[in-house]
Amino acid sequence: MTTEDFKQRLTAEDKRLPNSLIHSYGFATMTFSLMMMVAVNYYTYFMTDVAMITAAHLSIYMFFTHLVDAVSIPIGGIIIQKTQLKWGQFRSWLLFMPLSTLVFFTLTFSNVPLDYWPKIIFLAVAYLISHVSLNFAYNAHLGLISVLAGHVDNRAKLSARNIQYQYTAQILFSIAVIPMLNSLRADYGESLGFFYVVLIFAAVQVLGYWNLFYQSREYDTYDPDKKLKSSFNMPWHEMIRQIFGNRHLMAIMIADTVRDVGLFGLVSVAVYYFKYVTGDDSWMKHYTFFVAVSTLISTLIAPPIIKRVGRREICIYTAFIGVAGYIILRIFGASGPVTYITIICCTNFIVGLASPIRQAMYMDTSEYGYYETGKNASALIMSMYTMPVKVGVAIALTIIPLYLDRVIGYVPNMVATPQFVSDLMNLIAYLPATCYLIAGITMVFYGLSEEKVTSYMQENKINKST
Repeated sequence: MTTEDFKQRLTAEDKRLPNSLIHSYGFATMTFSLMMMVAVNYYTYFMTDVAMITAAHLSIYMFFTHLVDAVSIPIGGIIIQKTQLKWGQFRSWLLFMPLSTLVFFTLTFSNVPLDYWPKIIFLAVAYLISHVSLNFAYNAHLGLISVLAGHVDNRAKLSARNIQYQYTAQILFSIAVIPMLNSLRADYGESLGFFYVVLIFAAVQVLGYWNLFYQSREYDTYDPDKKLKSSFNMPWHEMIRQIFGNRHLMAIMIADTVRDVGLFGLVSVAVYYFKYVTGDDSWMKHYTFFVAVSTLISTLIAPPIIKRVGRREICIYTAFIGVAGYIILRIFGASGPVTYITIICCTNFIVGLASPIRQAMYMDTSEYGYYETGKNASALIMSMYTMPVKVGVAIALTIIPLYLDRVIGYVPNMVATPQFVSDLMNLIAYLPATCYLIAGITMVFYGLSEEKVTSYMQENKINKST
């Protein structure tokens, strides 16, 4: 068989990816996101207003727990890269880790009847175990893309479908989960209300991962010869080099990290806006619904726009437009909830155009790394996709309670004075505006075009077959 015949055969095989598998890949993201969105939207509030942890202590708590959480990501990626269990390199982790997540993630929302410091220690241990568990499952989920699709179009399709299911989860969260949460809080109190909702959706994420485990059974199977490949013999220092020596990976990771600081900062502080600025936290369900719908529509129309504009360029342009949007939010956002939601939706519609291609771009950096070094570190590099989220959440959820304590002097149920509103709006608007500015500048240094990646992939496939 000639080299050209080999390329054509691989391309034909790559294009036969069943829709059922593509949707299962996205469905797992949706069930995972439904669980995580309770934490993203309410964890800071739960800790300050339900568990009654002071904002000052919470900022320290968030810093250390998220630091360990972030460190566990590359360690998990390396373990997945170097390990092959009975059910495959990636699928094996989807079988057991979601169960550990179910138990300990639920416990992070338990207001246990302990004294103050024992309660903090209990919640911190539950948080760390749950997040290490879900990191393993999600890293394996992301790493599956390397065995499910070797063709650039299929990777883009998986990446786009993944982000679309993620924003579908946000819509479901707003129309179903928040009303359920509010009902349970009213019937059983805030503490048990949060506990029951998290328990339900932590169980749902198990079902999502088990479905993907089953649907991908023919793509990631146990291979007794796989341990002989270079990716399994790669030493630790080489794996570190695969991350920090890959300039394109570093560029997108830095950009995504600061972007996620702004994104999660904006999301986690929304409950304070609606409770104190509008005086009606029932607006949260409308806020999450319309933000999710606007972003989902953005991801649906994004693929042809990305194709025309370019991956790197769409990331740069949308980031700078995001800066303008959040400055407008600072000027007009405090005037009322409708204005606030409208400005954020319009801004998210623009910045969301870059979302569908992000996961595929990480896989592109993996191809570049393989091409440059001759060593496959796809599982490790794909695990880096979650690192910006973890670091971004860690920074955001450290900054926010620190700001609430030091600048606002926040205590639960305080009176929303004009100064309080002004200080809160500064946090809400200027944090994401600054982050998107840095993200846009950083993406200038990302240099992988679709043509370059396609060339790298062809060469890498040939090398893998020899």
